[in-house]
Amino acid sequence: MMNGSDTCKDKTILFTGTTLNINYIARTSTAGKELDMVSKYITYLIDKYKKLKRKKAAIFVEPQLDTGYPDIVVLEFYSVPQKKWVTIRNNLNVTDLKILYYIQTQSYSKLSDLQNILGFSKEVLQKSVSRLHKSGLIHYYQRCASVRSISLKSYCRISKVISIEAKIDKWNEAIRQAENNIWFSTESYILMNKDACSESIRVSCRKKGIGIILVNGEVKTVLASKQRRFPVSYASLQFNEWLLRYMNTEGKK
Repeated sequence: MMNGSDTCKDKTILFTGTTLNINYIARTSTAGKELDMVSKYITYLIDKYKKLKRKKAAIFVEPQLDTGYPDIVVLEFYSVPQKKWVTIRNNLNVTDLKILYYIQTQSYSKLSDLQNILGFSKEVLQKSVSRLHKSGLIHYYQRCASVRSISLKSYCRISKVISIEAKIDKWNEAIRQAENNIWFSTESYILMNKDACSESIRVSCRKKGIGIILVNGEVKTVLASKQRRFPVSYASLQFNEWLLRYMNTEGKK
């Protein structure tokens, strides 16, 4: 796989390494059987999305998140917001996105409530809210020291964030990592290089809401993941920012 990012026939954007101009960091993949399996599955995904009329995808390989480096994260989206891109949005940080996520889920909040609930200082909170407001992501009412969310679809078109953990063996570790990925993904899977999997693995994954994909020979999903509503956490919104920064930087619509 290549390093950086690339668009595959305008249907899939592939991120396989750090892309500094969008503040995206990824771990360098280690050569071996596991990477071969990941590469095979990514080729399958690119072919899959190429055949779809409206749905597009962005594929991130080992992105750096607060909890580690998931092997693959797939974003499904239909179009990008038509709002004019504001350059200050390129510099939104994790704190900004944590505050944005809370405002988005609560609709309306006073700054004093945000400070008490989220634990940020008044100065940090005010600067963050100002950046989000200037980015066009929230409404900020200075006189009454309150904020209100805007329509999620006005700045985000992602419908799914699908995480995949690949392991040649050590399935318990794969399941543990896939369970960790639930905090940011709408669907979480393990990827196995097998023709079939045991009933014990199915039972364990089903209990945790994790799906199973087999990639030995033909690619097939033998257990669907439980589906969660987007955004699942602030990290869900982080993927949206990386995607839109890239598309606006590269001029891709």
